[in-house]
Amino acid sequence: MQLAPFTLERFFARYEFSAPYLLCTSDCESLSVADLLALEPDATAQFHDLWLGYTESAGAPALREAISDLYQQIDPGQVLVHSGAEEAIFNFMHAMLEPGDHVIVQWPGYQSLA
Repeated sequence: MQLAPFTLERFFARYEFSAPYLLCTSDCESLSVADLLALEPDATAQFHDLWLGYTESAGAPALREAISDLYQQIDPGQVLVHSGAEEAIFNFMHAMLEPGDHVIVQWPGYQSLA
């Protein structure tokens, strides 16, 4: 099978580690694990007890609970966690858009959603 070149990844491969200011990615500046754990007093103990298996398809219950706590009228059962932006965008488009709808996007973007 011949796959078309993934334009966005080719763009990142060219500029991601050489541009002085990278404003085109969806991630934040990285931290080391030690720096991340230092942000929360009990984080190291929680990290050592972290279970790394599969969880509910809607997302880890503790994460959905924490997200719902940020909003006054949202129940954890109303929260759906995705593993990345592309999956969330795909689900949103299929739930909200109808044939004939128009969408404006910037390019390069998530090519698989085009």
